[in-house]
Formats: sequence, C-alpha cells, structure tokens
Amino acid sequence: GKPGFRGTATDVTHEVEANARVHYLSHFDELTGLPNRFQMKEFLQGKLSELTVSEQALAIIMLDLDMFKPVNDLYGHPAGDEVLNEVSGRLRRCVDNSGLVARLGGDEFTILLPDIVSRESVEKLCRCIIADVNRPFIVQENEIFIGVSLGIALAPDDASNVTDLLRFSDIALYGAKNSGRNNWLFYQRDMGEKIVQRREMEHELREAIRNNQLFLAYQPRYDVGTAQINSVEALVRWQHPRRGTLMPDQFIPLAEETGLIFALSDWVMQKACEDTLNYLPTLAVSVNISASELQDKGFCKRIVAALEQTGLKGDRLEIEVTENAALHNPEQTQQIMQQIKSMGVRILIDDFGTGYASLSYLRSFPFDGIKLDKSFIFPMTDSKQARLIVENMIGLGKAYSLNVTAEGVETLLQLEQLSSL
Repeated sequence: GKPGFRGTATDVTHEVEANARVHYLSHFDELTGLPNRFQMKEFLQGKLSELTVSEQALAIIMLDLDMFKPVNDLYGHPAGDEVLNEVSGRLRRCVDNSGLVARLGGDEFTILLPDIVSRESVEKLCRCIIADVNRPFIVQENEIFIGVSLGIALAPDDASNVTDLLRFSDIALYGAKNSGRNNWLFYQRDMGEKIVQRREMEHELREAIRNNQLFLAYQPRYDVGTAQINSVEALVRWQHPRRGTLMPDQFIPLAEETGLIFALSDWVMQKACEDTLNYLPTLAVSVNISASELQDKGFCKRIVAALEQTGLKGDRLEIEVTENAALHNPEQTQQIMQQIKSMGVRILIDDFGTGYASLSYLRSFPFDGIKLDKSFIFPMTDSKQARLIVENMIGLGKAYSLNVTAEGVETLLQLEQLSSL
C-alpha cells in the first residue's frame, strides 16, 4: 500500500540510428559519400536566391565518365565502384573548397561553383578535371583509363532556376559527348534545337527502315587479272521525303548511337543478298558492318537468316569491317569471325591504313582481304612517296596471302600503276 511508480522503458537507440541513416541516405550518396541529387538541388536553390548583384555568377557543371561501361564489363562492378570512389576523390581535390561536388547516380556527377568571376576560371577547372580523370586508375593490379565529358550552364546568363540550369547543363554535356568526348562545352541557345532535330531524325530513320525509304547503290570491284568485274559493294542511301538523298555519313553515326544500326544492317544484308541472287549472277556482294556488330554474339545468326531467306550461298557474301573493329574484346571477336568464316563468308578490312591495325593484327584474325583507302590512291600519280606507300601496303597484303583491293580508282593512269603493282 505504499505509494510508488511502475513503468516500462524502451531502448530507442536503433530507431535513432535508423532515422539518422535515413536522413544521411536522403542527402548523401552511399557509395562515394558525396551529396546526392536532393542535397545538390537544395544547395543550388539556396545559392540562386543569393544572386542579387550582377557581378555574382554561378556555374553548374554536369559530368559523365567516358569509357566507364567497359570497366564494369571487363573487371566487374566492384572494380567499377572502386573507380567511382577514386573519381569522387579526384573531383573533390580539383574543386577544393570552391564549390560542391555531387553524384547523381551511375557515372554522372555534378559540380556547383558559386561566385565565379569568369569563364576562364571555369575552363581552368575543366582542364584540371580532365587531366586528373585521365590519369590511370590502379584496380586489381590493372591500369584502367577512362575519360570525362563536361557540360556547363551559367546563372543568371543562361537561366535563374534549378530546373532550367540542370536541363541546359545536360544539353551541353550531350553536345560535348557528341563532339569527341573528353572535353567541355558551355550551353548555347541553339543546342536544344539541335537535340530536338536529332530526335526527329532518329524517329524518321526508324520510319525509313520500316517504310522502304532506303535503297542500295552498287560499286563494282574490278579484277586486274581477268579484266572483269567480279563483285560489288552494297552502299546504302536514304531517300528522305524532304531532304532528298542522304549519304551514309549523314545517318550511320546516328544509327550506331541509337542502336538502330542492327535493324539497318539487317535490311542492307537482306536486300544485298536478294539483289545479288536475282540480278547479279556469278558476282559476290560485300556489305559494311559497324564495329559494335562484331561484338554481337547473335551476329552470325543474323547472317544465316539473310542467306537462308534469300537463298544466296555464303561464298558469294563478304563482310567489310574497319581496322579498329577487333580491338575491343579480341578473343570474342575472333570466335565470331571464325563462325562467319565457317559459312563460307569472307571478311575484308575496309579503309586499310586509316586505323590502328598492326602486323600481329593481320596474322591473328582470319581476314581474307584488305581494301586500301582512297586517300592513298588519289595522290599516287603525282607523288613517288605516295606510290611507294601503296606498293608497300600491297606487298604487306600479299605477304599475308590477302586479297588486295584499291578503292577510289578514277583514272586510267591510276589503273595502270596499280596493275603493275
């Protein structure tokens, strides 16, 4: 009957820790410890509200790593995480205390620079970032090299709100990646319009493949031994409803970037085999393929499908690839090439002399022939040095028992010189 107290106690340590964890993850990137998108936007909004005098300016730099995907593919995601951690450290060192570095996700980062004084100071930082990211990363005792592209938007010159600044810097980044990568670009007013035009062209190319707006032109290949045409090369053209006839260099890069190259190549291969069977008796036909297709494990099945559907025999089809096509993942490339050869299909190196091929490259991969780029043929008649280069390239082809084709022969004198070689 004495007065007293009875109660219960609950240990809330884990709850407090969990709340702290939730707060941390809502503001910081778990992998790198950098501020995340949410905190970056808060910081940007606060700095924009402080832009009260005209002398003040703010820069937002959008960064995307170049050649990062092969790191994950070749070495695994733990190695990729190591590289991302090291990148974040290098970015912090470059920026020092002059701004905020944030990770948006994947291999995308953002840098906010308040109170910048000039474009030159932003460019100086961009040079530092590119130089630092270009240094090798040591992961699993391997040297890994990547690059970085940067897009820059300025406040208040380009915009004064968070949404537009992020969008404009992203548009500038897109332009930087398409202008050669490993560089930077400031946002310009016409960039958005170019992206819209590019998206429209991508849509139109999809329609072109579906609606038979493409056609093939055939370039003959002349045999100096028999003095006869023995094969043709299929060259794709796009009969655009508004722009007229478009050449490959006007749409093939777009097809490669958007993944449309596979559908486009399938159309070209199918049409070339069909035309050769129906209209070009006894001749062989060669088609050009993208380097990315030689990495596609399903490429051989696509060739088989074209041959079976048209009835053309494999020994009347040739595949042309550039010198650099086999540099990435050479073992897999060699396997795919051997499968292609087993069908009787021949493989040629196109534009030989303009890429990075070496003697070991010619020996290691099962090529049947090389095609000398026309840039070597044009100056032959006026330059002894140019003629000597062509002579040596022909000798190299013969040494490896390869068929040699000279492209771009337009004069009788060129034909006579090449025949003698």
